[in-house]
Amino acid sequence: MFYSDVIYQWLDVALDCGINEFDFWNMTIPELQRSINSYNRIKKREAQEKATYDYLLADLIGRSVSRIYSSSNTMPEISEAYPTLFDSEEIKQKKQAKQAELSVLRFKHFANSYNQKFKEVQRVTNE
Repeated sequence: MFYSDVIYQWLDVALDCGINEFDFWNMTIPELQRSINSYNRIKKREAQEKATYDYLLADLIGRSVSRIYSSSNTMPEISEAYPTLFDSEEIKQKKQAKQAELSVLRFKHFANSYNQKFKEVQRVTNE
């Protein structure tokens, strides 16, 4: 095997990694190695992210199918299903706002039912 064969093999790898020929011929071997290693790390990280999302999707599909068999099974909020994509502080604020809204509605319902009972008691005592 000739030295030129090795160089052209490296060129093929560099081209696969997105390094153009001009840059290839102007780079040192350590620069090439770092660039190729960086490219490999990026591809591995992308594959891990894809695998994670595929796994989460399979879990969500399983949960959705389980809702057919049991009404107690529910789908999680999107922020719970994909926690790394959403800002947790923003999610907390939205949950707190929902809780506050529910509390207001519950209090209004309680106040209305109490007022109706009070009016009935007033009407009965006035008769």
